[in-house]
Amino acid sequence: MERKMNKTRVFTILSLLVFAFSFDLSNALYGSSSPVLQLTPSNFKSKVINSNGVVLVEFFAPWCGHCKSLTPTWEKVATTLKGIATVAAIDADAHKSVSQDYGVRGFPTIKVFVPGKPPIDYQGARDAKAISQFAIKQIKALLKDRLDGKTTGTNTGGGSSEKKSEPSASVELNSSNFDELVTESKDLWIVEFFAPWCGHCKKLAPEWKKAAKNLKGKVKLGHVDCDADKAIQSRFKVKGFPTILVFGADKSSPLPYEGARSASAIESFALEQLEANAGPAEVTELTGPDSMEEKCGPAAICFVSFLPDILDSKAEGRNKYLEMLLSVAEKFKKDPIR
Repeated sequence: MERKMNKTRVFTILSLLVFAFSFDLSNALYGSSSPVLQLTPSNFKSKVINSNGVVLVEFFAPWCGHCKSLTPTWEKVATTLKGIATVAAIDADAHKSVSQDYGVRGFPTIKVFVPGKPPIDYQGARDAKAISQFAIKQIKALLKDRLDGKTTGTNTGGGSSEKKSEPSASVELNSSNFDELVTESKDLWIVEFFAPWCGHCKKLAPEWKKAAKNLKGKVKLGHVDCDADKAIQSRFKVKGFPTILVFGADKSSPLPYEGARSASAIESFALEQLEANAGPAEVTELTGPDSMEEKCGPAAICFVSFLPDILDSKAEGRNKYLEMLLSVAEKFKKDPIR
């Protein structure tokens, strides 16, 4: 009796394992021998974002009937475009973070990634010829742009392809320079923590660049690529992208920025924080070239007043001069003026 029960248990366990294995196979639309490149969050950046060529990505769900119908067509496209463009797919149901970053709401969704440009939604017919022709059109446009010198090699950075002639005023930060530039400085810093594959980060990029340019000399803006620097992401407990933190007087406890993600909103907030973090007005006595460099070097404008000798003006006259200078310093303490 006991032997019979043991056999029953073994048969049940084997049946469950076979069922589980079959379930996994049924969920995999593309096998290991498929010409379609299979993507995950860990290889999305290297295979798609940092690619030098055109990449077609299908966002699918294993349970989606339309996705199953598209599978043979997508594999045909991959075979047709082999050596010309990359054809890839990602299980958006298993990797929701990636699909959310690119605003994927239905399956299958096809996006075409072209270096130097935001991803393009493919809205055409879902047959191999139409999809391949659309891809060829993007490739030809890319070649033309490169011949005309209008595009960079890859689609990297905080979601934008900035021209070398127009560098961003936002400072690139990482574990090696963060403490020196941010936490050990007296300046007000607003830092964006981003991931290159993040759709929301891409949308923020031009606004962030504009805000950094307009705030230059007043508030310092920086950015951290958390994909390239996991240590700093962990240090500041960054869990979503983009995360914006404000490093004011207390650098050990940065405050989150939760306002609108537009240049004007970021600028208004930054100036408010600058006023809140501004210390009392100060007039410094310069005693030589070194003290002048220390006080005036970081400032955009430095006013130097040459006062009469105290023996000539007496204490009363000297104090009047100092009161006048302090009133001017108070008025402009929010600006990069010394």
